Amino acid sequence: MCVSKKLLSQFGKCKQGNFGLFSAALLPVLFVSAGFAVDYVNLASARSELQNSVDAAVVAVSRKDVTDENRSAVFGQFLTAQLASNTNITLVDQRLEQTVGVNYIQTDARATASVPLAFLGKFIPNKVSVVASTTFSTRSIEIAIALDNTGSMGSGGISALKEASHALVDALGGINTSQQSLKVGLIPFVTSVNVKGEGYDTSWIDEDGDSLYNGWTFLTDTQRSTRKSSGNSNADFGNGSYPHHSNLFKWSGATWKGCVEARPAPYNTDLTPPDSSNPDTLFVPYFAPDEPGNRFSKGGNSGSGFNNSWLDDDASGSDEEIQRSIKKYKTQKPVISNHNDDDGPLTLGPNRACPTPIVPLTSDISKVRDGIDAMQFWNGSGTNIAEGLAWGWRVLSPAAPYTQAAPFDPDAATKILVVMTDGANVSFGASSTINKSDYGSYGFLNDGRINSANTQSKAEDYLDASTAKMCVDIKKLGVEVYTVVYKTTASGVVNLFSNCASRKDNFFMAKDVVALKQAFSAIGQSVSGVRISN
Repeated sequence: MCVSKKLLSQFGKCKQGNFGLFSAALLPVLFVSAGFAVDYVNLASARSELQNSVDAAVVAVSRKDVTDENRSAVFGQFLTAQLASNTNITLVDQRLEQTVGVNYIQTDARATASVPLAFLGKFIPNKVSVVASTTFSTRSIEIAIALDNTGSMGSGGISALKEASHALVDALGGINTSQQSLKVGLIPFVTSVNVKGEGYDTSWIDEDGDSLYNGWTFLTDTQRSTRKSSGNSNADFGNGSYPHHSNLFKWSGATWKGCVEARPAPYNTDLTPPDSSNPDTLFVPYFAPDEPGNRFSKGGNSGSGFNNSWLDDDASGSDEEIQRSIKKYKTQKPVISNHNDDDGPLTLGPNRACPTPIVPLTSDISKVRDGIDAMQFWNGSGTNIAEGLAWGWRVLSPAAPYTQAAPFDPDAATKILVVMTDGANVSFGASSTINKSDYGSYGFLNDGRINSANTQSKAEDYLDASTAKMCVDIKKLGVEVYTVVYKTTASGVVNLFSNCASRKDNFFMAKDVVALKQAFSAIGQSVSGVRISN
């Protein structure tokens, strides 16, 4: 053998022939090794493709509303179609078994395929086998969707919200089968919600003025004290003359659209059913009073001035005295409008900023879609997320006012609450007037109904605290909460809603229309998803 200090440069000049013999002996080994490597790669690739195909096939049939006999056939057809484009994989066997439990269906699949092997086939079988299992809950699903319809959404935001909401419903589309039922409810909110839709019952409503805050805005401080101390009395008004809201609608000739006000605490943030024996549990018809000044031609949207003067003044004195006067409701025909311009709907009258009605839980998804299409944004009044959340919770409760839901029992139904907003709780408008705000579900800010708050910031703090409290109470009942914040990045809003969500993955920040639609689609897929393992 050649030995040299310059071995590398002289290696090819070696004349003794040993290298040639060595190379001749090594080439077959290298050739076979390369063949083994190719076979191994082909085998691994075939296994991966077979696994993916089996996964897809078992998901496709695990919730398909077919008989067990047909299910196996459909699985085989789907799997064959998935593998048809790969001529290196020949399906030789597939099996499907299903186990039906109390509230779940488990589907187990196995498939075996042959793979052509040039070298490894002499040493190992040329077949690969894979398994996959899916677990599909057969619990009924009830989902309430509470959506911000406030003025800050604007025409672009509300259009995006409609599109995203339809995407969520689309993602839920495969749930209604003989094995599993789906009910969906829709809760559009501004500072109040509208209950005068399907399922509405007058027994929910305080039509006689017995609830504490029914007519509160029209009382002096002395009359309010009398009403509180004497058990919600008529505060020394004569029989039939107490200015409760049903009377005010009747006197003015206006039609109540269907919005209701927040109940006195603690009923504003709980599920206590409306009961006439306890008037504070009833819901008061929302009535936005005529504000001082002669009637407007359209509603205002001022942060500091009056926005809702819909009758001419018929009294003299201070703004407080002019606003409390009830004579004008009995003697003047109201001017009520729903003025639409570039800034959106600016309503004028007792139903100011009242959104479209709640759609209670229903298996008729077309009703939900109709409710989505009917939504629009409403300027004025502000944003009361706490009311939207409370009514989303009530829609999921089996107790009145809405009774379409199953009990709060995980074996009875999986309950989902989706809450979407584009901002914080806000008491908007009229800050420089006697009212200190626009009228909302808690009346005017100056009415002292929001935990006696006398500033907008204190009122908003109370509403944030109410929202946080309800989030905790709702989750304690086993409701899965999803929250979506659109556009805003305000830390207070982000913290409130990220904490409200049941888990980290249930909180979504959507910076634009595309992200909003993606968030709603992801929620729908999460709710309806089949769990797979292999």
